[in-house]
Amino acid sequence: MPLRISGGEFKGRRIDSPTSGKGIRPTTEKVKLAIFSIIGMAFVQNSKVLDLYACTGALGIEALSRGAARAVFVEKLRRNCALIEKNLSTLNIADRGVVTKSTVKRFLDLSNERFDIVLLDPPFEHDEWEEVMGCLGSGVNVTQGGIVIGEHKSQVRLKNQYGNLEMESTRQYGGSQLSIFKAVT
Repeated sequence: MPLRISGGEFKGRRIDSPTSGKGIRPTTEKVKLAIFSIIGMAFVQNSKVLDLYACTGALGIEALSRGAARAVFVEKLRRNCALIEKNLSTLNIADRGVVTKSTVKRFLDLSNERFDIVLLDPPFEHDEWEEVMGCLGSGVNVTQGGIVIGEHKSQVRLKNQYGNLEMESTRQYGGSQLSIFKAVT
């Protein structure tokens, strides 16, 4: 089932997604629009983006379409990594994206690269929020003033603070909720 890019340079273009199955739940267009409205076009421009639990790469590709300089996609399934690479190639932006086959926890433990925007859209049955948010809040991977946005089931309650990440707000869209954090000193 192809996904449509909702804004920026590639608005209206389609990218491939895996066939439906367990853990496959693409972010709806409404939620994607909300995410990038929250971040703001000016903040996306020339930013470095980290797309965790990338699956299709849709969120990172949305950021690239809206002017991000670079995106790193972290995905543990080989077939999804190949899909992200195909989607980047189809849009002729493979030079602006790096696909890493890894679990999110392992990537965060090993990487010291810093990002302005971190997007998390794990499968809804995901239960590693505390650990992953703790890693992101350590100050290693998120720039000062950087934004972290996680999409999760509306029943999941995240803490107001993880290290240097402070919750700014939450927004609910049906059964999905966005939790928005900002990195402070």
